[in-house]
Amino acid sequence: MRIPYGQSNFAALRHDRAFYADKTPFLPELESLESGYRYLIFLRPRRFGKSLLVTMLESYYDASRAGQFDDLFGGLWIHRHPTAERGQYLALTLDFSSVTVSGDPESMRRSFATTVKGDVRLFLMRYRDRFPDLAHLHATLDSYDDAAGLMTTLLSVVAGLGQKLYLFIDEYDHFANRMLAGGQEGLYETIVRETGFVRSFYAALKAGTRSGGLGRMFITGVSPILLDDLSSGFNIIRHVSMLDRFNAMAGFTRAEVEQATDQLLADTPSLLADPQIGDRAALLTTLERHYNGYSFSRRAAERVFNSDLVLYFLSTLVSTGRYPEQMLDINVRTDYGRLQRIASLSGKTGAATRELLETILTEQTIRSELVEQFGMRAMYGRAQLVSLFYYMGMLTFSPGAADTARPELSIPNRVIRALLRGRESSPVHPWPAPSAKARAKPAKRSRKRAS
Repeated sequence: MRIPYGQSNFAALRHDRAFYADKTPFLPELESLESGYRYLIFLRPRRFGKSLLVTMLESYYDASRAGQFDDLFGGLWIHRHPTAERGQYLALTLDFSSVTVSGDPESMRRSFATTVKGDVRLFLMRYRDRFPDLAHLHATLDSYDDAAGLMTTLLSVVAGLGQKLYLFIDEYDHFANRMLAGGQEGLYETIVRETGFVRSFYAALKAGTRSGGLGRMFITGVSPILLDDLSSGFNIIRHVSMLDRFNAMAGFTRAEVEQATDQLLADTPSLLADPQIGDRAALLTTLERHYNGYSFSRRAAERVFNSDLVLYFLSTLVSTGRYPEQMLDINVRTDYGRLQRIASLSGKTGAATRELLETILTEQTIRSELVEQFGMRAMYGRAQLVSLFYYMGMLTFSPGAADTARPELSIPNRVIRALLRGRESSPVHPWPAPSAKARAKPAKRSRKRAS
């Protein structure tokens, strides 16, 4: 079995016959929201399988790939239960992870426009032979230096063709998070203000929903900060991140982890000689203690694993024949470090962040309301700071969270606990450092916790 660690292209993964945790049963659920919710945002911590989810959705709904349905989806749940909208859209994916954040606002505007133009170019090349109007737009693409103007034109052309665009935006807030983590709050405020290019871009998308060109939209990211700061110009989006039905749409369930582990050991019997690996129960317990524990809904039926970290662990087993020396992947460690710095913006001295961190480390749980949407100017409250920790994956709903008005949240697993404590296995601590008492206090396991 091939372990697709670091791979987020669904079509390539399927062609390589790599392990894939089947997320296609969620497709009918996404379509069922069409009665009023066609424009969705789905937030999850970094390295949780969001990009793979986006490429799966694109492969399924893209009209140009309808003929590849059997090849890409054969053996998956949706192959036996196709939906009415399969292959019915012109599909465009915008990936904002490559937008640069250095320089002045004009430099960033150009980088943003270049990113959008590059993704639109691939889109036009895919459809230009079928639609002459798109071929004409492709021929004049270099004349556009403004992302909002380009999207306005594209959506008008699509509407004139009598077609619908399914727009996917992956990592919508990646560049914003990098700016905030780097202390560039002034630049951030400039691009999201009423005349900023990011706000203009999303206003153009909203206008496209009125013209009929934009049929569906699915956006992924980590936090709602940027979404809230855009709200007046982009108030059409439906936040589905905390809905019970989508709790396991990204990440791995226990059954999916067991499937991957059993298939790997069956294909690589030499690993069974190591008692740590050959003992299936012990191996699964190790994975559960370090990577499980996430609940993204107060009433979720089960907890999910960080999929990237599980694949990191399994790929290390294959390549070295033993457990990883560091249970936290260095790539994930770097991502968390950047996001953690955003929390320091919640107070000039970091006192609120330090106090909250010490409470979490000492008590292992905390009770707080979660705020579904908040921007930079509203990050100074305790509920907003707890919510930011939740969106980053540092906190998650505790068992029984549905039973109280103010839900209990807890640290999901051992790698996150080590990261919060600032141990040697985690990066240089970007938070206001916890006190020696908080660092030294042993973890207190909640009696409710399964891990």
